[in-house]
Amino acid sequence: MARISAIIFDAGGTLICPAQPVGETYARFAKNHGVKLKAEATTEAFREAMKSSSPRPKGTVPSDGNDRAWWKKVVKGSLADRAFVDSPQFEIFFEDVYLYYAKPEAWEIYPEVPEVLEALRDYPVDLIVLSNWDARLHTVLDGLGLGEQLPRRFISSELGWEKPDPAIYRHVADVLRLPAKSLLSVGDDHRNDVEAARKAGWSAVQIDRPKCDLWAAVRALKGR
Repeated sequence: MARISAIIFDAGGTLICPAQPVGETYARFAKNHGVKLKAEATTEAFREAMKSSSPRPKGTVPSDGNDRAWWKKVVKGSLADRAFVDSPQFEIFFEDVYLYYAKPEAWEIYPEVPEVLEALRDYPVDLIVLSNWDARLHTVLDGLGLGEQLPRRFISSELGWEKPDPAIYRHVADVLRLPAKSLLSVGDDHRNDVEAARKAGWSAVQIDRPKCDLWAAVRALKGR
């Protein structure tokens, strides 16, 4: 492996995860509108909606930091058929959950993350975030106490591309002014964080908890 100058972390599923299953959260907010959702089935439907909605074609990712339209599609796909008969009622529900997930308390940091980030201070590497997210990620990471260690972020809905579009990996390398071979991608998604990153010339490590957690980034720097 070439000398690594920067580690590029994914966010969701790598550094942070929802504090409770998505289906439980959706069911809780739906109950406020008199709608009953089955939490477990909703969580599974959410996973499927995410898969079917990504990756997005070039030119369809916003660059203003706001990705409400895409998230609205995902949320709708997560709900039982006609769960919300009334459209205005769904709009209110959607805003409730959208704003909730902008709050740090909606998320939690994986247990080893703070210690790993602290350990990486001993290495001459920049720590960067690259995520298919929207501007809410800034509030979440800062609110969870990760802002000081991970102040530099590349967020898809602020750039207009999302992983695995090759353009986003080129953009990161260009902005950092670093050769591709000196960048290490660390994330949980094989297609986005490993396969596409390697095609861009980066090194890559896949996080697959509990088998492989974020300490894999430290081991990669040590070359083992």
